[in-house]
Amino acid sequence: MPDPDKGAGADPSDAASWGAIQFWVNGQNLCAHVDQGEVLQNAHWYMLPLLEWFAENWNPLLHEEKLPNRNIAETAAEALELTRNAPPLAGEAETVSWEEERYEWRARHAIRTARSGGLLPNIVIRRLRDLIEISWNDEPLAGTPGGFGYSCTNGAALLPPEAVAQPLYEVLVASTDYLSKVAPNNERILRLRSVLEGLQAPAEEDKRLEWLAGLRETMPLTGRLHGAIPEQEMHSRWSQIVASLKDMDDAAAANEALATTSGPLVITGSCHVALMFSSMSPTVTDNDVRTIGAALVGQYTPQPVTHELDSLSRSTPLDLTVPPWEQGYDLAELIHAELNLDLAAGWVDVATLISRLGIVVLNRRLDDPKIRACGIVGIHHRPTVIQNTSSSFYAFSNARRFSLAHELCHLLFDQSNAKRLAIASGPWAPRGLEQRANAFAAMFLMPPDLVERAIADAPDPIHDLSGASAIASRLRVSRRSLIEHLYNLTLMSEAERDELLQLEQE
Repeated sequence: MPDPDKGAGADPSDAASWGAIQFWVNGQNLCAHVDQGEVLQNAHWYMLPLLEWFAENWNPLLHEEKLPNRNIAETAAEALELTRNAPPLAGEAETVSWEEERYEWRARHAIRTARSGGLLPNIVIRRLRDLIEISWNDEPLAGTPGGFGYSCTNGAALLPPEAVAQPLYEVLVASTDYLSKVAPNNERILRLRSVLEGLQAPAEEDKRLEWLAGLRETMPLTGRLHGAIPEQEMHSRWSQIVASLKDMDDAAAANEALATTSGPLVITGSCHVALMFSSMSPTVTDNDVRTIGAALVGQYTPQPVTHELDSLSRSTPLDLTVPPWEQGYDLAELIHAELNLDLAAGWVDVATLISRLGIVVLNRRLDDPKIRACGIVGIHHRPTVIQNTSSSFYAFSNARRFSLAHELCHLLFDQSNAKRLAIASGPWAPRGLEQRANAFAAMFLMPPDLVERAIADAPDPIHDLSGASAIASRLRVSRRSLIEHLYNLTLMSEAERDELLQLEQE
């Protein structure tokens, strides 16, 4: 479109790129808005800064999963809002580091950071395992005129990587071709074309793997203030991971752990190594890298693995229209119906079931005590649960049973389309998947029939701590898990739950 200001006050390159844009996600136009009572379908502004932003941030935009500073929400848009400010007790150096980390991450993922003075919706794009998460909200923007508001205020969607990468790339190329005709030999446009052409280079895959794994050491404050480049640090860290795997003297196993499914623009199927370390702390220790790497290599088998787990497993992405716990409950009831387990003993023997399904259980010590367990499965990897012996959960038999049921959910429902799974259950794993797996474990270990039988046999009412203790002992679960589960089953009021949880802590 012609620049309504005829280039006044604008760079000639920008002036040539005035236009209108719409972002459509699952049938919704996220640019639709109301301005002074008029419904408009497009955002209008200079498009070149937005095109440059997409091209320059392509790899992290479509491959980086870890949120800045803390994995605090289910979607990136929500997490960025919640982490706007550093913790109240953070010191000056920690506050600066916190703000810089958030600023840099947002600059790589939030479309609004490319607005260059215009008005764009707050859309955030990031990787989530082998899908792309697009989330948006109505975060206020300074300078927005009165009476202006977007029609789609809050939401999220999960899409296959190629369904995001291909249309974005087509728009970028078509727009750049048009601008090349309007402003031939313009340096910015020539540079944009060069960057776009480079996105299909074979060497880009290694960079994308680095972003997928999310392995970077926390940068020193001095480095952050002097503009240290996260990608350079990730490259060094990723090279160490690859070297560690290849030093284990099993080339076939190392290659399988690093195998991906890729297109020219995006990695569509992550490798085991990237999947595993993307769910671990960004500051994972070298010892944990070796421990997890040894497990990935050790559980490799040259022949394709077949086991009873195959007949039950199915890739089931999160349903963003329902709470994760609700989906977890439904999946647990589905598996109970398919397995038809013998529950005559009054409790679910998950360890025996794990063995029957051909799942190997390994006990390994990790330096990170916040990781409860890890799950691994693949066409050339035996289905495996790694229990972390340094986790506080490992010290209690009921907690270990819960962790096994939790990992069973991951093994059954969180495999990628390439039949790969590698996940560390802890604070950096995707929150929605963890919440779903926790709910699955609760319902799987405490199905309604067993709960009703246990309540009937309990010596005291369920809202008494003694009654809850008797039921938890019968079902072989922790009291806390039981109390939360009884509340979710509407067998206990919120006030009764809160009172019991308070007594539990005392």
